[in-house]
Amino acid sequence: MAEAKPPLVMNEPEAEEFVLRLLKVRGSLSTMEIERLARKDHRRCPDQTVIFLTKMRKKGLIRGDASLERKGWLWSLP
Repeated sequence: MAEAKPPLVMNEPEAEEFVLRLLKVRGSLSTMEIERLARKDHRRCPDQTVIFLTKMRKKGLIRGDASLERKGWLWSLP
């Protein structure tokens, strides 16, 4: 049985591009959905995902809204 590849830790510009591309193609996503899609692609953000997404929100790159329905943050393009 083949060993699972460890996830590639993206640098900040790569992770920003990855998140922006996901949101452009798929629309609004929760933190968990972004983590799941990154893991499926054998990647991970440089920080904990929610911390990295919050930094992107503070830069004005993405929007983040608390969602009671989704039980967490919902991220989208501004």
